[in-house]
Amino acid sequence: MSDPSKDKSDELIHPVARPFLWLDAPWLKSAMIWVFGVLALAFAAVDLFHHRHEYVPFAETYGFYAWWGFASFVAAVMIGWFGIRKFLGREENFWDKESHDD
Repeated sequence: MSDPSKDKSDELIHPVARPFLWLDAPWLKSAMIWVFGVLALAFAAVDLFHHRHEYVPFAETYGFYAWWGFASFVAAVMIGWFGIRKFLGREENFWDKESHDD
């Protein structure tokens, strides 16, 4: 007989994925946000006191690498969103069309 304590959703989980189910816990997601937030603030504080010797003077401004990284990430997303989508994108009903393989 089947075990009534087993949930039907447990049957849909691949056995290799079972050891990693703790990664989907809500406490872990919020903890990661807090850890990365504290690290970002700590690195920003270090940037206030650490003097860098750069080749270009504008790279010595406070938070330059953080802003540069953020702007680069936004540019990469926007290029993919607007530029690459025009070449690789399909209509919303692309797969719903009837085939003419008769």
